[in-house]
Amino acid sequence: MAELQISEIAAVVSGRVSQAGPVRSFSDFQFDTRTMGANSLFFALQSAKADGHRFVRELATIPGAGAVVKEDFTGSEAKIPLIRVSDPLQAAQKLAIHVREKYRSVKYIGITGSAGKTTTKEFVFQILSHKFRSFRSLQNWNNGIGLPFSMLKMNGLEETAIFELAMSDPGIGEIDLLAGILKPDIAVLLNVFPVHLEFLGTLGNAARAKAEILNYLSSDGCALVNGDSALLRRTVAAKKGCKIFFGAHATQNQVVLKKVVRENGNSRMLIDFFGIEAEFVAPLVSRLHVENIFASILVAQRAGMKNHEIQEALSGLQPLAGRGQIRREKGFVIIDETYNSNPEALKKTLQWIGREYHQKKVAVLGDMLELGRGELAFHLQVGRFFADLHFDLLLTVGRRAAKIAEGARKAGYPAGHIRCFDHAVDAGKYLRAELQPEAVVLFKGSRGVSLEKALAEFVYER
Repeated sequence: MAELQISEIAAVVSGRVSQAGPVRSFSDFQFDTRTMGANSLFFALQSAKADGHRFVRELATIPGAGAVVKEDFTGSEAKIPLIRVSDPLQAAQKLAIHVREKYRSVKYIGITGSAGKTTTKEFVFQILSHKFRSFRSLQNWNNGIGLPFSMLKMNGLEETAIFELAMSDPGIGEIDLLAGILKPDIAVLLNVFPVHLEFLGTLGNAARAKAEILNYLSSDGCALVNGDSALLRRTVAAKKGCKIFFGAHATQNQVVLKKVVRENGNSRMLIDFFGIEAEFVAPLVSRLHVENIFASILVAQRAGMKNHEIQEALSGLQPLAGRGQIRREKGFVIIDETYNSNPEALKKTLQWIGREYHQKKVAVLGDMLELGRGELAFHLQVGRFFADLHFDLLLTVGRRAAKIAEGARKAGYPAGHIRCFDHAVDAGKYLRAELQPEAVVLFKGSRGVSLEKALAEFVYER
């Protein structure tokens, strides 16, 4: 990690040092006292649930610890150095901007979209690490707290650094804030789907919010934008700087995914780069993964990798748990998509499974969250779509997902092949008791449904 002098930090964050002792520098930056080690600087963040200032006294036993606190903080008797500021979170964001400027030789990559951000980030990291000293943000640390604290874990020796940018409430302006901190050299805009509509209202607002990642491109930077989306093309049209559109439609994109052929458990991808074709083979089968890999290949090229280097890296690519991981367990093929779900991604996943597998197929589908006032209509629509895909069994988990079952039933799917549950564990128990081996079982739902509990119950002591 970076080692920054206390005087340097105070100057950057417009802070005032008090209780300064022998501590002169910090090499770790945290917002949770439970994760702190020696020479750590704690930022006392405040939220509706907790106030970090309450934990400053716990730092007294940590060698070389210090804290960034509000100007009027008086609650600690710990003899540690304090940097007093107007807002500790803004201080962390200012410090991250400082680190970005200090490590300007690093090539910074920012990824956003309605779905696939974390998977694409991890794929980009795996590919770039084949050639470069690479860094990526932790887990899904992708908001106004996660991004700056991820950047503060860099040490300046990296050659590439990959981050994802996300938003919550209120949406508009959030990615602008994050992009202003990161100032990506390569910005990736993957897609826009009807998520976060409970506070964004419309898909057009979602597109405008996602497109904010282009606001801070440098003169030698470039944005990679999914040109298959007419909405995204219109939204970014007025944005300045280099823009490369990628997708499956030749008339709308400069880089085109012309063909995907499944063979021997691999996906063979034919890509047209401005009229020059190249082929890549990846050991992943999900169509959604292919789209993430496609974007990752473009990033790797922009970062300076040759096609043969990219192909070498692709041969060892691994998906993340909960994000399309496919495994054999107790005689079943399990497709683990428990981390998240939205209508478009779910339909693509169901369609791919329908094409890919010819044995018995089961879908365990949980609530899709953050869809706004039209959430029930989206679930009904997915149900109608599901009815035509020749799955043998449909299990739903949650009040909203029950509408998937209703939509499927109204579209002609047999009611006797549907089971609805309120809790994920109960769905897993039902599968464990009723399902015979050799079936393909998809688990997909939003995080709040905890479908991983259904999966764990299904394979438990089978």
